[in-house]
Amino acid sequence: MASIQDLPDDILLAVFRLLPIKELIWNCRLVCSRWRDILDTPSLWRRKYQEEDADLGMPKTFYIFCHLERNLIKNPCGEDGLDFWDTATPSNGQWKIKDVFEKDSAKLQSWDFLQRNLFVKDEWIPYQEVEKCFAVYNGLCTKSQLITLKDEGYWDQLMDDGRPTIMVKDWFYSSFNSHYKLSVKLLSEDFKVIREYHSKNKYKYDSEYNNEWRQVSHGFHNIPPGIRHIFFQHQGLNFNWQQSSFGAKLMKCLKMAKDRGKSPRMRITKTSVTVGPFSLDRALYNRHGREIRHCHFSRCPCRGNYIHL
Repeated sequence: MASIQDLPDDILLAVFRLLPIKELIWNCRLVCSRWRDILDTPSLWRRKYQEEDADLGMPKTFYIFCHLERNLIKNPCGEDGLDFWDTATPSNGQWKIKDVFEKDSAKLQSWDFLQRNLFVKDEWIPYQEVEKCFAVYNGLCTKSQLITLKDEGYWDQLMDDGRPTIMVKDWFYSSFNSHYKLSVKLLSEDFKVIREYHSKNKYKYDSEYNNEWRQVSHGFHNIPPGIRHIFFQHQGLNFNWQQSSFGAKLMKCLKMAKDRGKSPRMRITKTSVTVGPFSLDRALYNRHGREIRHCHFSRCPCRGNYIHL
């Protein structure tokens, strides 16, 4: 006897178009990988966005951004070498892929950073172990990715009407002889800068971020219409101690690092760029005096763990 699983993909997609948004996200998408892949078709969500749905407890942009939210950075930890990254290495600089020390891996937090918004009905969040990182050798190294939002399923009207939060996060290890910088630009269709963030000299070699893994993050809130691309760039620099007055102190730091079995080189991993209605950055909200409102919607996929704008 034939079953619904025997239907071709185009027929299943036609059936899904008749169902409410909540049913698609909370029930249909969890059935199997085939249904999930069909439901991830951008044309389906563009059509659902145009339809009226009186049964929704919150605006439809919320549900659609919930569905789409994921890490838009490809190869964030170096598992695929330098694939998907555009690299620039002036002088003798060079990026290399290195293993994360086992004792450091636990410091990079265990919750899944590749897909923050998981559509599950229980409290289980998968463990996302970080085993690789990008290491800086022989000077200044820069790498970047250009994200075209339309290619990731975020069509123009959705971005302009929804005006979602764009959250950028990175993890870096800095010692006395290294310098980290982050730059993010929100671009228009013709690549004009609408908003941007630069960490400048906040994480330079003599800062407090020495000899440990630290997270750097920035949130773009209440973004204006017209954003079509996100340009992400970070760079690491191994400081040349021989040309400075800090040589003796640096040599002492390098010896201490060697004794502890740690690499003195700048390392970067666990990069993420997400677009959606959620933000986990409490400090950012407190710093700007924003009201923090946790979700109390009983069937929200975030399970009350996130801050809604």
